[in-house]
Amino acid sequence: MISVVVDSFDLNSLMRPKRVCLCKMVTEKELVDAIQDGANSMADIREKTKATTGCGTCSPQVYQILQRELQNLAARKPE
Repeated sequence: MISVVVDSFDLNSLMRPKRVCLCKMVTEKELVDAIQDGANSMADIREKTKATTGCGTCSPQVYQILQRELQNLAARKPE
């Protein structure tokens, strides 16, 4: 008899491009594009990408991406 041990792995890491929202299959690039196109709130992100509208597990990560990108946009604005 052959015994096989399988290490646990992150299924999301196998997907290319990586999905932030698995329910709606939204990538980080799609989130960044939406933010660059004017989405500046979680409501805007939900409307433009449908991310966070399934199970909601991705909400903290989507929020972090939103905050990071809004900071990046603010830093790029000419004064």
